[in-house]
Amino acid sequence: METPARWQSLAIRAGQSWLHRGLPATRGAVASWDLLRTRVGTGLWRFHPSADFFLARGGDLVPPPLSCNVALTNACNLRCEICGSQKFLDETGVRRRHMDFEKFEAVAATIFPFLVTVELNSQGDPLLYPRIEDVLRRIAEHRCELKVQTNGTLFTDRVVDLLVRQHGTVMISLDAVGAKLDDVRRGASWANAEPGIARLLAARDPRQLAVGLYPTLTKRTIGEALRVVEWAAANDVDQVSFHRYAPIKNSFEAAPSEAEYAALCETLLAWAARNPGGLELWFESEALNRRTARRRRSLVAHPGKQAFLRGRDYPDFPLDRRDGDPVFLCMAPQRYVEIGLDGEVGACCRAQDVPLGFATSAERFADVWLGPNYARLRRSLRRDATGPYPLPNCEGCVRFFAPRAARGRTAIEYGPAPSPLAEAFDLASGDEIPIEQIQRERGHCLLCQIPPGVDPAAFALFEDDRPLGPAESLHDAIRDEGAGRYSIWGRWLYFSTSDNSDARRNERRYRLRRRSPSVGAAVGATP
Repeated sequence: METPARWQSLAIRAGQSWLHRGLPATRGAVASWDLLRTRVGTGLWRFHPSADFFLARGGDLVPPPLSCNVALTNACNLRCEICGSQKFLDETGVRRRHMDFEKFEAVAATIFPFLVTVELNSQGDPLLYPRIEDVLRRIAEHRCELKVQTNGTLFTDRVVDLLVRQHGTVMISLDAVGAKLDDVRRGASWANAEPGIARLLAARDPRQLAVGLYPTLTKRTIGEALRVVEWAAANDVDQVSFHRYAPIKNSFEAAPSEAEYAALCETLLAWAARNPGGLELWFESEALNRRTARRRRSLVAHPGKQAFLRGRDYPDFPLDRRDGDPVFLCMAPQRYVEIGLDGEVGACCRAQDVPLGFATSAERFADVWLGPNYARLRRSLRRDATGPYPLPNCEGCVRFFAPRAARGRTAIEYGPAPSPLAEAFDLASGDEIPIEQIQRERGHCLLCQIPPGVDPAAFALFEDDRPLGPAESLHDAIRDEGAGRYSIWGRWLYFSTSDNSDARRNERRYRLRRRSPSVGAAVGATP
């Protein structure tokens, strides 16, 4: 009898056998290799209780994602000039909030069974989530690898105790050590942070949990880089991964010059040569160790899931052919999902503003991951694709990370009506679009970005179950009079609440609902 356990065993053995195959060189052989990769990868669905459902919906041709990032919160205890997320939230007035735990539970039940890795890397700090202990327990129960990005100031005893039971990696955003940290990370205290970091490093088993530092290099911190490396080496840290500072609007931080970056890399290369076989050093995606650095992690959460990594273990961002996957210039839509605060699915961390669906049930996740929009996105990111990108965010991202592969390609321009292009996304086919990330504009007017291609005539705005209006109001009328007036312009909804209260704080729910084609009323509207 072919039970789920039997299928899992077969899939694992197939994956482990396949691990020993090398990547062929010819185009035809690569196509065969990719077909085999896909066939083997679909076996990962068998770890899910609803495997048969996913396979029947198209999972026999599309493997599940290997990893996800769950945004637990947009709250943070620090205010750092290098952080675009917190600066944006502060300047726009978008409210701080946490993911409802019930929603997290729904996401976990839907996608954790087949995931290899769960990342917690929010717009805020994930360790501020009120039920972080329950989140970590659920990840461990599903035997997923954990990856946490945190600012290093929140390692309480209870959090450390749970972290050291996990398999995975904790990355600490530590740009400086000592008093300099207090200067460059507003709200941080090295005197308070160092004991918690020390507890984590002392308590973890390095065979099971790696700890790394993730410093951002600015004009103020590039001179601290060697001190950070020496502190990391002295305190048994596994890796230090430096990255460039991307300038942020209204921040006083400045990026170092390319010459300063190059000089630092030379300094770090010399340090690594003097200290072989120890700390892993990285600058962006470039390894700075001339010899292979130590990698002490040998224990994994689930050996069976690990068997499905090979062939899909490229980074989740675009790469030119020399360094990247032979078939796809970006692997994110093949192996990764971004989960927002409401359980919405984004293609990657750079496309959070374009939700493609939800991961709150098997049916809803199958609709998105195995649906037509994801199929269009995957086709557009093949190395032999030539048409426009259906996801607007891809254009700049590919140009930055894979300039050779970009070849002047552009993204589809979405107007107020659905695009006629066959490869364009259809993001307004559902009956409801939730309104979140609400910002203050002027007077009574608030605004929110909505998916591309929303036809203003096809949707009505609701406050809870109450329709608002009039629609297509002038902006000045929304600002000056409010009282539920609203208008959709391109990708922006300008609106006011029924009583001119603040939609970010009045505890009401706002949604665009599809109008009934026969009578013009919204689907699901209360009569």
